[in-house]
Amino acid sequence: MDDDLVCEYDSTWDTESDGDELENTGRSKKTRPAFWSNSSSRNLRAAKDMQNYRHGYPNINEEECPEERMTNLKFYLNEIKSSPDDVSIEAFHTEWKTDYKRLERVHSYIQWLFPLREPGVNYMAAELTKKEIQAFRESEEAKSRLLDSYELMLGFYGLQLLNRDTGEVKRGENWRERFANLERNMHNNLRITRILKSLGELGFEHFQAPLVRVFLEETLVRKTLSGVKRSVLDYFLFAVRDKRERRKLVRFAFQHFEPKDKFVWCPRKIQKRFKKKSEKRQNSLASSAESATTDEGHSRHKHKDGEDASEPKHSKPVGDVTDAKKQGDSDSAMRDDSEKPSEEEDQEPSLEAAPVESTLSHDTSANNGETVRVEPSSVEGAELPEVPHAAERAEEVLDTRWERVAGSTAGSSDCDDSREEMDSPADSQKELEEAASGASADRTVTDRSPTPPDSGPEEHNNGIHANQSNGSEKEEPMDIVDMSS
Repeated sequence: MDDDLVCEYDSTWDTESDGDELENTGRSKKTRPAFWSNSSSRNLRAAKDMQNYRHGYPNINEEECPEERMTNLKFYLNEIKSSPDDVSIEAFHTEWKTDYKRLERVHSYIQWLFPLREPGVNYMAAELTKKEIQAFRESEEAKSRLLDSYELMLGFYGLQLLNRDTGEVKRGENWRERFANLERNMHNNLRITRILKSLGELGFEHFQAPLVRVFLEETLVRKTLSGVKRSVLDYFLFAVRDKRERRKLVRFAFQHFEPKDKFVWCPRKIQKRFKKKSEKRQNSLASSAESATTDEGHSRHKHKDGEDASEPKHSKPVGDVTDAKKQGDSDSAMRDDSEKPSEEEDQEPSLEAAPVESTLSHDTSANNGETVRVEPSSVEGAELPEVPHAAERAEEVLDTRWERVAGSTAGSSDCDDSREEMDSPADSQKELEEAASGASADRTVTDRSPTPPDSGPEEHNNGIHANQSNGSEKEEPMDIVDMSS
């Protein structure tokens, strides 16, 4: 089935360049019955006109142009004035630049500012020739003034040239007022078409696509300049000589044109290709968005896991550790106060101080006099022995010691006194605590060993030495009994 949107005057989608002759394109040359377009067909007259321009006016047979006839170049070199207005190029740029009423009312200056190889309505303006075009392109002065003319007309249409190298264009500050003028005065569409053609002829082909892109955005995307829309699609778009840029612009137009089935500026097979690429792009964007969301979720979880891993599971804030240490010191101090002997007991020697130091060396350590809590795992849950058994054990120990003392000091009259001293309630109480110490589950010890006031340093040192040498609490007879002194 034939594609009804294939246009014989449009080589945009041909593989051959636009400069090739029509006979080399391989396309049918049949003539369509109508040249004027309606809302559902393409303007073939416009298509033929733009193809003729892009192909370099193959039907024009021009004679050799002598140098003295380069009217347009001389005008731009400020050597002659325009006709019939009698205005120089410098006067146009200075006196006419913001005189929008005159620019709108007068119709004879545009052929001088933007000359073409085809005639216009001003018969007093000269057409360009190939030789003149070449000379114009080689003149930096002429090209610089051409850009000044371009900026003048852009301001008249509500646009602004951003870059004199790339041709980038955007809306001007006065765009609302000037767009309204464009909508009211349709002859400006012909002027814009002439401007685009002249830029392509005189060395500024790369300025064509940026200007067309702005008009496509305004008419199809922003929905302004509705009266210019048809001229943009029929003329402006196909004035772009760069085929690659022209294809990009057609694709942009198709993407933003509605309804799609009324788009007639490219073959249907090209439209199908555009649709497939658009669907692929949308799917790719959707996949990228989904992937980005997933990656963001994984990143958040990973960041959270990293924060959890950076904190120890059983760690506590420094403040809590300090408070706990203070609380422990306070508890130890309370235990020390509760376990200190009474004033009567402080007068007697401590029988358990030496043995405790021996035990401390195995089960705990003392740090600068601080209280250390000993919690042997082997005695967890053990109960203290009952007092009657402890008392009997103490009596047995005392009897044994008494027999030893009696044997070594037979006949001494001081034995009774020593026996009474050994049988004193304080010592009995100490012996009871000593007997119960083996089964204690939680003891608080200090590295202070108070020396009794009535015992000399020699007796205390002897007692410690005996404990360290024997390793037993039961074999300490000499630290208590020394009757000869």
